[in-house]
Amino acid sequence: MLNLTPTHYLSAAAGLALILVGRARAGAKKHRNHPPIIHIPPAEMYSNPREAYETAMREHGPVIAVQRRQNLEFILDEALIPQLFTHPSFSFEEAIATMMNLRPFVTAFWGFFRGIDDLVQVGINSALDSMLERMCPVFVRSAQKALEEKEAIDLFHYTHMSIAEAMMVVIFGETLERTDEKTVKAVTDIATDLAELTGMYLNSSWVAHHFPKVYNILAWIRVTCTSVQRFFRIIGPPVWHRLRSRKWIRNPDDTPTSALEYMAFKHAAADGTIGIPAYLQIMSLLMGVIFASVHQTASVAVWVVFEIALRPEYLAKLRAEAHAQANVDPITHELDPATIAHAVQPSSAPLIDAFIREVMRTKGDTLSLCRRTTADLDIGGCTIPAGNVVFPLATIPHFNERTYPEPTKFRPERWMEGGVQRPAVMTSANYLAFGMGRWACPGRILAVSEIKMIVWSLILKATPRLEGGGYKIVDPLNVTSVPPDGQLILDPL
Repeated sequence: MLNLTPTHYLSAAAGLALILVGRARAGAKKHRNHPPIIHIPPAEMYSNPREAYETAMREHGPVIAVQRRQNLEFILDEALIPQLFTHPSFSFEEAIATMMNLRPFVTAFWGFFRGIDDLVQVGINSALDSMLERMCPVFVRSAQKALEEKEAIDLFHYTHMSIAEAMMVVIFGETLERTDEKTVKAVTDIATDLAELTGMYLNSSWVAHHFPKVYNILAWIRVTCTSVQRFFRIIGPPVWHRLRSRKWIRNPDDTPTSALEYMAFKHAAADGTIGIPAYLQIMSLLMGVIFASVHQTASVAVWVVFEIALRPEYLAKLRAEAHAQANVDPITHELDPATIAHAVQPSSAPLIDAFIREVMRTKGDTLSLCRRTTADLDIGGCTIPAGNVVFPLATIPHFNERTYPEPTKFRPERWMEGGVQRPAVMTSANYLAFGMGRWACPGRILAVSEIKMIVWSLILKATPRLEGGGYKIVDPLNVTSVPPDGQLILDPL
């Protein structure tokens, strides 16, 4: 038995104190240029984030640190934005895994984000024209169904369901034999629950504000026990059947016509078969691409349609553009799927493209993009320690009067002036709606095309207006993922 005396305890305490002091001094020396930590009251942060963060940046920038949900976040001013998206010490994958509560998932499926990027860039974008032709009837049918309801519609529910059904075309190359409400609901449920899991609704949750770790654990349990199981139960069998229906040995003449075919060729074994591990990886990638394409696109589509409803002076021109480019049936007022791939091109329909771009500039994004430092980084005269999440303050470049004269004025025409058109999908340090650099949103072409089909399908048959003449912004700090609240009324033409 050890015979410990008070001297032993005092020596141990002194040793521990020396270690802690040494670490503190080392940390102070290492991060002596730490950005100023600014306190922003939660009430201001969540109700008026643009004013709160811009004021802090003007007074203490160009780099500030702000405590939010028990995490210290670093914010950059406009001049430092290009470095955020190009410097190798800023990691997209680490940031998303951290901010979107996906660390357990990414650990199990290493390379998940690169897999999603490859699937969209190569598997979807390369076959997009034929996919759009098959997707178009989905939006036409949905618009007709909305008109038949003859009452105010929940536009987010409408766009969510429409895009979910259209994504079945992207995944399978055609609609399933039974694309019923049960199937579509499985897709919308996984998109909605993944949105909650990844923190899209954190700002409106009391538990998330005060106990973020508890919120994350509960979200993981709920999603894995409900919507993920339902997704595998309903979507899994047709995916498995398709994957096992043939040998996936690619010949030079084989051109994948769907996302599923592309992944089958990519993940098949040498003999062309798909095993359980490859099936699980494919299903995981499908859930990821469904979440990104359904939830986010549906939310932005709500913003666009609501702004059109508030600006009827653009309706006639938008309709005329659709008639001129999309070969609209003069009797049914429906889009022609055969011409839709050409019609959605920015050069074919510049007004709707510019309208979408202006909506995305003005809707008020603040902290919508992020990166994570992989090493201590000197930037803007400060040192940001490794392992921290860094955001650009998007409202500053989006409302910079030097770049955009009369920046608070909604004017889509600004994107078509000077003989140079700037499409909605074009990224830059002054327009961060889709990110910038290597990890700019790979699905932005598909998303904008879907929004155009949603808008055209509605306005060619009806005049949209908002009940009460306006909408309510639900989450000012996360306007991209949380759509505004309002009831849309469609007055048939």
